[in-house]
Amino acid sequence: MDLRSAIRTLGDKVQYFEDNLEHDDLTEFVFKNDLNDKPFIVSVEGKKVASNFIATREMLCDYLGIHKENLAEFLSGISYTGKLEFSDENPFKKMNWELSDLPIPQYFPKDGGRYITAGVVIAKDDSDNYNACIHRLMILDSRRMAVRLVPPRHTYLLWKDAAERREDLPILIAIGTHPLFLLAASTRVPKGKEFGYAASLMNGLKLYKVNGLLTPMAEIVISARITPEKAKEGPFVDITATYDKVRDEPVVEVDAIYAREDPIFYSILPGGYEHQVLMGIPYEPAIYKAVSNVCKVKNVVLTPGSKHYFHAIVQIEKNTEGDGKNAILAAFSAHPSLKHVIVVDEDIDVYNHEDVEFAIATRFQADRDLVLIKGARGSSLDPSANEDGTTTKWGVDATAYIGKKHDFERVF
Repeated sequence: MDLRSAIRTLGDKVQYFEDNLEHDDLTEFVFKNDLNDKPFIVSVEGKKVASNFIATREMLCDYLGIHKENLAEFLSGISYTGKLEFSDENPFKKMNWELSDLPIPQYFPKDGGRYITAGVVIAKDDSDNYNACIHRLMILDSRRMAVRLVPPRHTYLLWKDAAERREDLPILIAIGTHPLFLLAASTRVPKGKEFGYAASLMNGLKLYKVNGLLTPMAEIVISARITPEKAKEGPFVDITATYDKVRDEPVVEVDAIYAREDPIFYSILPGGYEHQVLMGIPYEPAIYKAVSNVCKVKNVVLTPGSKHYFHAIVQIEKNTEGDGKNAILAAFSAHPSLKHVIVVDEDIDVYNHEDVEFAIATRFQADRDLVLIKGARGSSLDPSANEDGTTTKWGVDATAYIGKKHDFERVF
């Protein structure tokens, strides 16, 4: 499975354009043509660029062959031990390219520069435990980038260990992989399990060796090193569609660029639906598993209004009073950036905000059903957070009282 097989899977849902854009025209093109949640391929500075191949949960479910109502439960059961195949083939050709030869967009006028947004950074430790994670990469010049590494995540720890020894961390940057590999690289899994998790999602994963490191099939593979040196990275529009702050981040030095025949560069629009799906939906199965430890969970959805990240609707089969409140606490434990949780019964459509609002209107009393948590750890991406990074979280138990079920029976 690769990006080209994903293009075939979506078939006539993919839109093709003859336009040849400049590197700073892509975002305007997306909004002008209403493409924020639609897969498309267009030319940027003479090279093909694809985007939005996993921009909705429906697309994700197309690849998995499931209904969206089963997504959280399905993902919660995925193992980390999928079948890996190691190929001796070499599908990549070493190109006489520098970063300036790639169609790398600048998405917004105030961005710190042009950004690779869909590059999966692949690295390994001394025990050959591989890590694969999407990190944004800001272009500094034709051979260098600044990479945003978030402590204490795995890539950051690998880089930190190398930097403390005054050594570079060898990496590959895979651009244009299958969308399910992007999902795997966006999901928090145990150390060294990204390849195994991706293989379970994809029913097997073939890996190729490039400069001593393994990569799945990709359109473009950059062989590089993360150095101890740092440079200013940002501003950059993050998932909230607001600017993240400028930081000192590690510098990446490029050694070589490889590509398939007629490669397709892949782009994720910062703050767009695809960004939200990849960053938020992996938390739905985490919340599902956490809530299942305290009550009977039916479904979990992170809401589009919260960028699929900050607000969750949790559907449960309520068996005892207090299940709703326990579900709220479990959800917060599974996703530290979560701010608001609404728990509803089985008869409420979690994809219908009118239905959820109905549950709040008819089954919730603030003095008895509101859970308020002050001074909790929140998200650094939330511009309303307190100066120390903490936030106030609330949960709404909008489930019917068991002893008064007849009062909550819906006629239609």
